[in-house]
Amino acid sequence: MASTTTATAALAAKVKAVSVDVLARNIGRGDVVKATWLALLTGRPAFFLGSPGVNKTGTVEALAGRVDGAVFFEALMPVIASSEQLLVESTSIEEMPAANGGKSIRTRDELGRAAKAHLVFADEIWKADPRVLQTLLDLSKGDGVRHEGSMVKTPLMAFLAASNELPEEEGNLAALWSRMTIRVVVNPLDRGGKLALAKARLAGQKSGVGGNAVSSAKLSLDEVRQLRAARNTVIVPDSIVELVLEIYQQLLDKEDGDFDWLWADDRRFGRVLDVLQANALLDGRNTVTKQDLAVLEWLLWNDPEQIGTVKAVLAPYCRTPLDDARELVDALLAPGGTVAEVRGGARGKGVQALTQVEETCKALEALKANAGPLAGDVDALLRQTVAVKQEVINVITGAVRR
Repeated sequence: MASTTTATAALAAKVKAVSVDVLARNIGRGDVVKATWLALLTGRPAFFLGSPGVNKTGTVEALAGRVDGAVFFEALMPVIASSEQLLVESTSIEEMPAANGGKSIRTRDELGRAAKAHLVFADEIWKADPRVLQTLLDLSKGDGVRHEGSMVKTPLMAFLAASNELPEEEGNLAALWSRMTIRVVVNPLDRGGKLALAKARLAGQKSGVGGNAVSSAKLSLDEVRQLRAARNTVIVPDSIVELVLEIYQQLLDKEDGDFDWLWADDRRFGRVLDVLQANALLDGRNTVTKQDLAVLEWLLWNDPEQIGTVKAVLAPYCRTPLDDARELVDALLAPGGTVAEVRGGARGKGVQALTQVEETCKALEALKANAGPLAGDVDALLRQTVAVKQEVINVITGAVRR
C-alpha cells in the first residue's frame, strides 16, 4: 500500500504524538480527539452527544492548545442572545461630517470572538436563541458569516458543537442538524476509566504539573493547513466507493425505513468521502482502505438508536487482518484454555498447548503477509505468541517450575 509523502507522514506522526499527550490528561476521550482532527482536516462540523461533565469542551480546548497560533472560542448557546454576542469584540462610536455641515453619528463593530476563531465550540447548541441560528448555520458551512449586510470571511477551520439531547425532527434546527457531519456519542467513564482518571489526577498532584508528564509535541497552523491540503490528494479507489454504496443500500433496505433520509442526503454522501480521506491521512496513508470504513459509524446515523444497526452493517466491511490476528491471540490465551493451564503449570497438557501455539503462529504469519500497513501490528502479536510458545516449552521441559 502506497504511503503518504515523507513530509505529510511526519505531520501525521506529530498528530498522533499530540493526541497521546492530550489523552494523558483527558482520560477516555479518544473519540473526541479523533473527531476533532477529522473536523480540522475536512472543515466538516462535528457534534458530540453527551451529558454535562464528560469533558467534551475541555478535551477540545486541550487539543486546540497544541496548535500554535490557533484561537479557540467556546460559548454556551442559551446565554447568547444575538449574533453580535458571537461575532463582535467591541463597538465604537464615530462622528461623521454630514452634507449640511453638521455631524452624524454611527457605530463601528470590531469583529472577534467566533469571527476570529480557528475552532468554535457551540455548547448546548439546540438551546440557542432563534436570532442566533443563522450565524450558527453560517459557521457550520465554513464560508464566512453575515454581518451588517455582507459576508465576512473568517479563519474558521473546525465548527464543533455539543448537547445532551438532539433537536426536534421538525423545526428551524433541522437544517443545522443535517450539517453536523461527524456525530459522536460521548459516554461517562466506566469503572476502569474512572480509576485511570484518579491515577492521572493523583500523579499530577504529586508532580505538581496538574497531570501526567507530557511531551512538547505541537503543530502550527501552517502544518494543519498542509494536512488539509494533503487530504484532497488522498486516493479513494472506486472499490471503496462501491463498498460505501453497498453499505448505504443495506441500510436503506431495512424494513423500518429509518435510513431513507441517508440515501436522500447527497451532501452527506460527498462528505463521507472527505472524512474517509482524512481518516486515512491521520493513519499515515494516501489511499483509503477498508479499515477506514469503521469511521462511518459516526456519519450514518440520525438517531442514537440507529448506531447499533450501523455498526452491525459496517462490521463485515471494515474487518482487517489485524482484527483476525487479535481474535486468534485472544482465543489462544483465553482464561481457562489449554495454554493458560500449561502456563499455570499443567505439564500434562503441554503437547496440546504447543500444537495450538504453533498453529496460531502459522496463521499469524499468513495474516502478516497480507496485512499491508498493518503488518507491524500483526507482527507484534506474532512476537507475543512466539514468547508464549517459549513459556510453554519451558514448562514442558521443566526449565520453569510453577
